[in-house]
Amino acid sequence: MDLRARLANNLARESAAYGFTLSVWGSGAMLIAEFGVPEAVEVFLFVAGAVGGFALLSALAFDGPFEARSTDTEDLRVASMVHVVATLGTLGVTYALTTLTNDGVPQVAVFAAAGLSIVVGYNLALLVEEITARRV
Repeated sequence: MDLRARLANNLARESAAYGFTLSVWGSGAMLIAEFGVPEAVEVFLFVAGAVGGFALLSALAFDGPFEARSTDTEDLRVASMVHVVATLGTLGVTYALTTLTNDGVPQVAVFAAAGLSIVVGYNLALLVEEITARRV
């Protein structure tokens, strides 16, 4: 068994998920730090925002809700696997959203917007990272 090849394979498979997990967890922690433990309605709105983000991106990526599509098996560039822009950018957006309550935006709207922005922002930033890594 080639341990280095196995490690590379593991990192490539886990790449998008680890950054996404850090984005969701980090954004949730920021919301809790700013507003305290969310009420049930805020949790549902955060998740509804995230589901809405997936629905929006799915509508852009697929022809219909029941379309069968194979994923690509292209090799990843190592630089496109680190997800600095996607993860930290998403956290930056969530941090900015937490300040909107100072301008009168309801806290529940911030939770919904955070959920939406994490999914949409993270996935779009992944595309930017991959394109950039391939051009460098």
